[in-house]
This record gives sequence, C-alpha cells and structure tokens, in this order.
Amino acid sequence: MLMNDLSHAISTSSPWQECLQKIQKKTTPSTFETWFRTTDLLLSPEGNANILVPNQFFADFMEQHFSDIIRGVLTESSIGFQSLSFCPSEKDWKIVQPLAQTISEAQARRIPQSVAKKGQFHPNYSFDTYIVGDGNRMAHAAALAVAEAPGKTTFNPLVMYGGTGLGKTHLLQAIGHFAQTENTADCVMYMTSEEFTTQYINYVVEKKDSTSFYKKFNNVDLLLIDDIHFLGGKPGTQKEFYRIFNRLLLERKQIILSSDRPPEKITDMMEHIINRFMGGLITDIQPPDLETRMAILRKKAETDGLSLAGEVIQYIAGHITSNVRELEGILIKLIASSSFTGKDISIDIAKEICGDVISRKDQRISVVFIQQKVAEAFETTPNQLTAHTRKRDVALPRSVAMYLCKKWTKQSLRTIGLEFGGRDYSTVIHACKKIESDVQTDAELKRKVGLVEEQLIPLV
Repeated sequence: MLMNDLSHAISTSSPWQECLQKIQKKTTPSTFETWFRTTDLLLSPEGNANILVPNQFFADFMEQHFSDIIRGVLTESSIGFQSLSFCPSEKDWKIVQPLAQTISEAQARRIPQSVAKKGQFHPNYSFDTYIVGDGNRMAHAAALAVAEAPGKTTFNPLVMYGGTGLGKTHLLQAIGHFAQTENTADCVMYMTSEEFTTQYINYVVEKKDSTSFYKKFNNVDLLLIDDIHFLGGKPGTQKEFYRIFNRLLLERKQIILSSDRPPEKITDMMEHIINRFMGGLITDIQPPDLETRMAILRKKAETDGLSLAGEVIQYIAGHITSNVRELEGILIKLIASSSFTGKDISIDIAKEICGDVISRKDQRISVVFIQQKVAEAFETTPNQLTAHTRKRDVALPRSVAMYLCKKWTKQSLRTIGLEFGGRDYSTVIHACKKIESDVQTDAELKRKVGLVEEQLIPLV
C-alpha cells in the first residue's frame, strides 16, 4: 500500500482509542506518551492491522518491543486481524502533550536513600517533566529506550546534540533518574566532560594514581557524560577517555553523551573517537516550535503554581523562540512579580516584565522580526500577514515572509505555518516555491525581497 494511501485512510473511529486506553494501563506513563500517543490504526480489507507511526525509527522499535502488547489488546477488543505491521505515515502528527497527572512526586518517594544522597540527578529532570515536540521527539524516544534497557539496544553509544538550553542535560538526567528509580541499571554515573577532565588531572597527573581513576568506572553499567565537545583540543584526556569508553562498550555497558554540535564537527577530536560515536545512534535536538514552547510554559507554570492566561502564554512563546532556558528565565520573572504584587499576570504586565528581553530578541532574526520587516516593505501590518485573507496585497507579502523565514531561520515548515495564522506546512512549501520562481522574473519583487534581506544579513 502506498504511503499516501495510508495517510488518506487513517481511521478516526473509536476502537483504536479504546485500545489505547487498555495499552496505557499496561505501560508506564512515559512509555505511553512517547510511543503510543501519536499512533493510529488502519485495518486493510485483507485483514492486516497497520499501526501508523511518525517514522521508520518508531516502526522498527515498536515492532521489536510492543508487538505482543498490541496483538493482545486487539484481541481483547475483538478487532479481527490476520497480521500486524507498523507503517510510517505522512500524517501531520500533532504535538504530544504531557499527561495531566504527573508522577514525579511518586517517583521521588521511591528513590532509595543511598541514591538521593549521591545527588547526581535533579528531581525535576525526569521524563515526566520533559515536554515532547517535533524538534526533540527522536531524542526523547531514544533516551527512553536506553533508559528502559541500558546496553541492550543498538543505540550504543547514544549521542544527542543541539544548541544551548534545548534540553540535552534534562534528557541525560532523566535517563539516569529513570535507570535508578526503575532499577534498570545497578551502577549509574553522570558527569560533565569538564568534571571528567578535572578528575583525570587530579588522579593521573597530580596524584600519579591512574589505578584509582580507572577503578571509578569498573562497575559502571550506565555512563552519562554531558558536553563531550569540551574534550576537543585535549589529546591526553581524550586518550584516557577512549580507553574507558572502549572498555565499557566492549562489556556492553551503556554510554550516553551530549554535545553542542554533531560529533564530526567537534574541533580537535581524535578521529577514532568520532568513528566510535558514529557506530551508535546520533540524534539532534532542534529549537522548540511555537506549540511546544507554549506547552513548556503551561507545564512549568502549573508546576510552580502560577496561573497564566492563554494570551500571555502565546505572547511569550511567540517572542522567546531560541531555547527552553530563556523561557524558564521569563517565567521566573513572572513568578517573582506575582508573588511581590499578589496580582495575576495580565498581558500588559507580561509585556512590561518581558520588554527588555523581548526587545533584545526582536533584534535577532526570528519569524516575528521577519514579519515586521516584510510588512514594512510591502506597506501592510504583521497582523495582516497572519490573517485569513487571500487578497493579493496581503497574500504576496505573506508568501515573501514565509520564504524568508524558511531561508533565514531554523524553524521547521510546520512551525512557520503555525506562526502565520495556523497554516499547514504544504502552504509554506507552495509559498516558498512561488517566490523562488517569481523573483527570477519580477524585478520589483526582487528589489523588495532584497531590501528585507539587507536588514537580515547584519544579524547573522
């Protein structure tokens, strides 16, 4: 069956929803949210139960780990089928929202005292507090897979990379937290590469005691090292890291690393280390899109006991676009204001509190900044660009703005569409192709596009 046929024929009836309710009772909340929330069921005329999933990674993993559960639930639900398969679909999968009921407190109560005293893992950095979106879904899924079965998947090593403040440390901590509380690994060690380097220098160089340093890793079942790019340009430390890294891999121990860039782009890193990284799974984490940013703000506000109106959440999420850490910083300001004044946060108060940060952000290249500059060039307003009208004097600058957003920002097509009044990614693709073609023949359009780009170039 063709991919498009699968997408077109996705079932929207209730039987699969009933199945999901049963599956939810048979799995952990994190497992259900990651692997099942975005699935659908298509029964073919031949009696094949096609479980529709976002991509091939999901298909392979679910076939290996959840086939029996799904077969059992389909049988319990009296859904007749001859065979079961997992099919990637081009369906526009929605953002996975977090469960309304958090279990982080329950998990915290289950942490053994010996683990709690170690203080390796922040109690807030668990899978249940991690908001999943299009930009981090693959990394989250892989992280949960290795947390549930350290050393038993092909994701070894697992390398996650992305810019500052996108949640790499949160995922590493969540893996360690899960492994300890669920007892999937006996000995878990988390450290930054800077801590690794400092300890190496202390043990090996200053104390002349390499034996004690290596003994630290003898019984490690799960090793998590944050910011591995820090080892770039440190050949001595790299050699010792490679010896430990290689031994743990040979013993089928799980290794998980984070970096601010792809492994092959880490400067002055030994080639054989890079090659070993490439032998596992490398996955990136992209900046959160608008819906994910809104979900993050809503979740964190609820956790901190702060009530935020939808328009406030949308205003902040629409202006703070680069990473999660800046969203958290804004939220701290709002909490402080609410506690000092005893007042709810209105949109006007939010604008006042966030003004300086948002003003600085607006000077960088963002969807909002491009919308403003295009609106000026075409003598319209940013609000018109997001309005639901097809008038040419609005449709043309809207298409130009979409084209420039695709060219000059790192936002996904889906995110760009959302920030232009909730349009889908196919509309963005059409707009971009149209402008790419039209600037070749329309001198006036080319001039206006060029004027906008002249304002973007200095900000790169």
